[in-house]
Amino acid sequence: MRSALFSPVELSFTAPGGPVPADRTPLTATFTHENGRHVEVPGFWDGDDRYLVRFAPELEGRWDWTTDSDQHDALDGQRGDLRIAPAVAAEHGPVRVAGTFHFAHADGTPFRPIGGTVYNWLHQEDRLFDETVEATVEAGFTKLRFMVFPQAGGYVEHFPDLLPFERTPDGRWDVSKPVIPFFRRLDDAVRLLHERNIQADVLIFNAYDNGRFGLDTLTEDEDAAYLRYLVARLSAYPNVWWSLCNEYDILDRPDERWTRAGELLAATDPHDHLRSIHNMLRLYDHNQPWVTHASIQLGQATEDFGRASLFRDAYRKPVVLDEIKYEGDVPLRWGQLDAPQLVHQFWIATVSGCYASHGESFVLPSGSLHMVEGGRLRGESPERLAFLRRLLDEIDRPGLDPIDNWWDPGFVAGVPGRVYVQYLGRSAPGEWTFRLPQGHWGERLEVGQRFEVDLIDTWNLTLSTVPRVFELSEVRRNEAFALDSAPVPLPAGEALALRIRRVTE
Repeated sequence: MRSALFSPVELSFTAPGGPVPADRTPLTATFTHENGRHVEVPGFWDGDDRYLVRFAPELEGRWDWTTDSDQHDALDGQRGDLRIAPAVAAEHGPVRVAGTFHFAHADGTPFRPIGGTVYNWLHQEDRLFDETVEATVEAGFTKLRFMVFPQAGGYVEHFPDLLPFERTPDGRWDVSKPVIPFFRRLDDAVRLLHERNIQADVLIFNAYDNGRFGLDTLTEDEDAAYLRYLVARLSAYPNVWWSLCNEYDILDRPDERWTRAGELLAATDPHDHLRSIHNMLRLYDHNQPWVTHASIQLGQATEDFGRASLFRDAYRKPVVLDEIKYEGDVPLRWGQLDAPQLVHQFWIATVSGCYASHGESFVLPSGSLHMVEGGRLRGESPERLAFLRRLLDEIDRPGLDPIDNWWDPGFVAGVPGRVYVQYLGRSAPGEWTFRLPQGHWGERLEVGQRFEVDLIDTWNLTLSTVPRVFELSEVRRNEAFALDSAPVPLPAGEALALRIRRVTE
């Protein structure tokens, strides 16, 4: 069999069908590369007499595979090989942590997670489902957060007929009997996002059941069986991110149970995707080894400079503020930001060396919200966030880091000695005098180095270069100046940022 680097390979097997005991995997395939590296991949039942194994190779060349099963002889001892060619165009592989605080694809291409949130997207009718994807692409977003289990509660107006498991005679969910059409729809959803270059941020468990479905009452063992099945189905898709739960602390479960679930997730995912958990009021311990990046709800962290970056220092991992409140008009404190404020908070997250997620909470004709059901976007912020992402994409490093995080009053981020970004806030001063912070890491600034300055209007989407070059004339321990250059006049009252780039010619 021939395939390409990072592209999912699917092996299909036939054996007597039926429910798979919840405490086991029906088969495992071991893939061994010609250099000796091997990867063990769990298989899964896909209905009737069909069993599948999905694998995404991350090395070119020959891979041999063999299967092992204690459930069916027909699944045991099967053999074959794969010939893996270079990756197809635009396929960069799964996203992983890069440079401690940022993200990059497996081939090294930086990834900027500016994404949207539509919790109940998977469970909408096809028209709305497709419209959400198109809106996400048009907005230039790179990630979509959504739940596997359906949502209930306030502003949820649509409830699906298709649910993930069959029921036992006494009405409980039977996790040994997954409903195959449900999970095939999930497959299709993740595959569609991959085709559109969108990361699928999959929220595994559901804190928003509100007694409607009872999927939040599964035992810990039942949760584990579902998690293993989900990982076996989705892990081979390069665009998968895992999040154990959105607002995990709504559920009355000890943190130790969440930690065990996270450790199981890390142990069973052969493709080592990104892993997180998201809070409502009580922060999870993101220092846990299974957590790859901190997914945090704290809107205030992006309302002022200097707050969000503290999470970087606490966790030494990428920080994604996955709920900084929403652009919308609901009469609730989390859902009534105007677009300028949301864009402002994204820029604060950026110069904090962190990332943020977008969502809309405008009340729709259905009575629901975009962050619940999706569809076309109505707000004014997406265009401005796409502009921010394009600016970040011009930086040839994984991301921006605060230059002097604890002390510098300018809250400048960048790559020391190369490029700097300073966000001046929603009301810019009348002028700006050239000054750069000197951090404690990276390339040191020196007298005689020359810089260009770009003036960025974050709301009106313009970028103009100041028509002169600034040369450092004084370099101190913690800051550097171009004292021979006059201040740069700024348009009053605008939400401005500065990009300062080293001139190396």
